Amino acid sequence: MTVPSLKLLPTSANASRSLHEVKRLNRKHCMRLTNLANGCLLFAYTVSPKHRKHPYLIWMCLTSLAGSYGVDFWFHRESGFKAWIQGVVQDAVCIPFVRKLAAKKEEDIVVVEAEEDVNGESVKREMEQERRMQRIRAVFSGVALAMGIVGLWGDKA
Repeated sequence: MTVPSLKLLPTSANASRSLHEVKRLNRKHCMRLTNLANGCLLFAYTVSPKHRKHPYLIWMCLTSLAGSYGVDFWFHRESGFKAWIQGVVQDAVCIPFVRKLAAKKEEDIVVVEAEEDVNGESVKREMEQERRMQRIRAVFSGVALAMGIVGLWGDKA
């Protein structure tokens, strides 16, 4: 919903800045929610009695991991594995507290940014790539949800 509306922005520089912020926030929230959901599923698997340990909990975790981390790596593989890991750690884990403290000191300074020379076609390609990535993530999430529903139905819970 957000990405198509970015095409309506007046300049490609504005669209590029907004797209990068949307991509960063999508990644951050996706990774954090994946970690939270997988933590709950693995906790439920470990504390359940031996006769109630069903593999659909593990399969849901694996599908969720493939849908978030796997798809994210696939679409960012050109930056390299080390750079991708650093970005994931920075976005998924609550580490950027040090940066926030330094940024608060600089908040009072007003910075006037010059118009960047951004190609509109490259921004459009990035938008389409982001939409494609979100569609693939949605498919993986739907498969994980379907596994959970079928697993719960099989438990008669």
